[in-house]
Amino acid sequence: MMIDNLKEQAARFIVKKKTPQTEFNQRDFSTVLARTYSYLILMPLDEKDFRLVFPILEYLREQRKNIVVMTNDFRVSLLQPYFKTNAIEHGLKDVTKLKLPGKNLLQKISNMRFDVIIDTNRKEVLYYSFIAKSINAQLKIGFVRSDSDKYFNLQVTGSLNDPEISYQNLLNCLKMF
Repeated sequence: MMIDNLKEQAARFIVKKKTPQTEFNQRDFSTVLARTYSYLILMPLDEKDFRLVFPILEYLREQRKNIVVMTNDFRVSLLQPYFKTNAIEHGLKDVTKLKLPGKNLLQKISNMRFDVIIDTNRKEVLYYSFIAKSINAQLKIGFVRSDSDKYFNLQVTGSLNDPEISYQNLLNCLKMF
C-alpha cells in the first residue's frame, strides 16, 4: 500500500516534469468544435462505463469527425467495426513500473495530430491524464476532478454515482457547439 502510494507520487512528479506547463487561455467554444476534425477518445477503464461512451462515438461519427479510440488491447474487440480500424490499443507492455504510458506508445501517439482529446474517465486515471497533457491539441475535454484544471480546457460536470448522467452531460455539451 505504501509502495503504491510512493509510486503514484513519483508518477505525478514525472508527469509534472515531462509535460509542458500550459496555461489554457480563455476561449470561445462556440465555433471550435465545428472547425475541428480529428479526435482522440480516451476510453474509460471502468468496465461499466465503457459502453456508455458509444453514443458519444456515434454522435462524432455522424458529425463526420475522424475518430481515433484509445483503449486496452482486450477491449478493442468490443468496439464497433468502424472504430476498431482506427483504434490505438495498449497492453501491459505499454505501461511503465509507475503505471504511466511507455515510451513507444507515447512516440506513436505524438506522431499523430489531433484537434480534440476527450478523456472519458470519470475518475482520474493518471495514465490517460499524462497522454492528454503530452499531446498538443487545441481542445482537451474531460470531467471535473481534483486536478482537471491541469489537463483540460473544457470540463464537464459528472456524477460519481450515476455514469449515465455523466456521459449524457458530455454528449449534451458536445451537441451545444
